[in-house]
Amino acid sequence: MNFIVAVATDIGISKTTNQDSIGIKIAETKYGKAALIVICDGMGGLSKGELASATVIRSLTDWFECDFPNELDRWNWETVSNMIVERIQNLHLQILTYAKTHNVKMGTTVTGMLIVRTHYISFHVGDTRIYEITNELHQLTKDQTYFERDLKPLIQSGKLTVEEAMQHPKHNALLQGIGASKTVNPEIRYGNLNYNANYMFCSDGFRHVLSENELIEYLSPSAVYDKKTMQNHINRLIEIIKERNERDNISVILVRAEV
Repeated sequence: MNFIVAVATDIGISKTTNQDSIGIKIAETKYGKAALIVICDGMGGLSKGELASATVIRSLTDWFECDFPNELDRWNWETVSNMIVERIQNLHLQILTYAKTHNVKMGTTVTGMLIVRTHYISFHVGDTRIYEITNELHQLTKDQTYFERDLKPLIQSGKLTVEEAMQHPKHNALLQGIGASKTVNPEIRYGNLNYNANYMFCSDGFRHVLSENELIEYLSPSAVYDKKTMQNHINRLIEIIKERNERDNISVILVRAEV
């Protein structure tokens, strides 16, 4: 199995700091290739969001390089899931302690996937996302936001319009963030790797002003047939996003596994 990967991150048109961080690690093991793909979006309203996101990426990639190989001979998805959750919760406490000690505010989302053999586990805190893209767009993560929990059900029941929801002062508030909430309980999901799909990991700055049809048009397997095309298409989308005046940092990873 091989992985084709394209990645791009951009400070955007209004920020002075890129608080997004990305980690991609691919390892050759005796069971074949394995991969860890992670994206973090440091919280822009906090003074050290970039430090929080970089700290989480570094910790998870260190785990993949140092501890993960020792797990392969006794591989158990539940055990690895517990290890990832524990590491994320420990990172949450470390960042909270650092912030209190240094009198700063810092926090980050984290969304990632560990691929081993023909299966994966995804882990998620916040509103960064993973999509599986074929000729359709399927979101694999669920945003941990006030909008998703409280406003979306009101829209679905007809009690609130989308426009009214977007005017709500808390519509984009996160319910969980590493270093930015009282507790953190990562969303964990298991899945079978789809060799006929592309997997997209993105910060919210990448997806805000793009439609589902545009993501399929530019990033479906039929649209991007090799690494060069992948890279060209995500670069083009970032330019479109900036032309549409997205104010946030913009980051995306596109991954395809091939037999």
